[in-house]
Amino acid sequence: MKILMLVNWKVLSCKETPNDKQPPDYRVEGEPYWFYRYFNQKDDVDIIDISSVSWLENFEREKLRFYVLQALKAIPKLHKYDLIVSHGMQSAVVVCLYRRFFRGKEKHIVFDIGSFNSAAESGSALKLMQFASRSIDGLIYHTSAQHAYYEKFFPWLVEKSQFVRFGTDGVFWKKETDSKEEMKDAAAVENSSVPYILCVGYIKRDWDTLYRAYAALAKQYELQRPGFMLPVLRMVGKAEYQPPEGERLSECAKLELIPYIPVRELMTQIQNAQFCVLPLESFLYSYGQMTLLQQMALGKAVIVAKVPSMLDYVQDGENACFYEAKNASDLCGKMENFLKNPERRETIGSNAADYVKRVHNEKDMALQIEAFYDRVLKG
Repeated sequence: MKILMLVNWKVLSCKETPNDKQPPDYRVEGEPYWFYRYFNQKDDVDIIDISSVSWLENFEREKLRFYVLQALKAIPKLHKYDLIVSHGMQSAVVVCLYRRFFRGKEKHIVFDIGSFNSAAESGSALKLMQFASRSIDGLIYHTSAQHAYYEKFFPWLVEKSQFVRFGTDGVFWKKETDSKEEMKDAAAVENSSVPYILCVGYIKRDWDTLYRAYAALAKQYELQRPGFMLPVLRMVGKAEYQPPEGERLSECAKLELIPYIPVRELMTQIQNAQFCVLPLESFLYSYGQMTLLQQMALGKAVIVAKVPSMLDYVQDGENACFYEAKNASDLCGKMENFLKNPERRETIGSNAADYVKRVHNEKDMALQIEAFYDRVLKG
């Protein structure tokens, strides 16, 4: 089977596996790409990413919110493939519109990460997506709550859709217990003795709720345990973050802001943290899952907002802990509990790593995807 996959990120072509990139971000010459390495049938897969001149990439990503040049590269080639796979509607919408008028024998499957247009329930963008989506032959989604949205606004896709749990790469995201190479990292050596709580994320994080929860926790400790220093709150990916106006931290607390860091350094940061917090707002689409599973795979206890995208991935109190989204008081209480109960953190972290290995691994995800591909092609 010949597959053309359109992805809404850049993919490095290389001759050997790079040490500093995750599987979705590179393609080794002569080897299967990403999750296709687990397919029973070794398909012929070509990739078109979003690579372009920088100004056009920025314009498409920030203004258009979909990728025209990528689609223009793909459209002349569609007839050469059995299956077209778009990861995200940003990489699918132009192809969908084209196939509404010029439909060939090839099938088109979309990984709907963002519930089409962020689960919009009205407006011209919804109408455009409804029109374009009628040419889709199959839909994969990673958040089961999206099903209700499809029933209401895209009923013609319900029978063509499949919920597939996202799975992370347990080989890459593997806990290193005695890795001297990791500890040679300059940042790791510098920060290894400083206790910290870690938050990772570059976009769509509820940093303000986390900050308020941490500030409230600091006030409690300042009163109850004078002289005690809280672990640092370290935010990776949002170096320009500004705390809410009027909010300040007690002297027993400290906020550290770190910009984007390479993935291997990020892994070290995760492993050395006391625990992680994933502050999310409630949206009806898939986001935050990769970050959650990566931290779980590394054996770290995570406190995460109870939002739709997390419900399929967290067994509350077993492999991670929920807090009520936007509720700083609830998050403060969960953080305090983790600080006072290191054994509980260790147990949850251990459960998390085992859970990812058994349930949310990349191989199982790949085999479910392969079965869905076959179903669509035979349908």
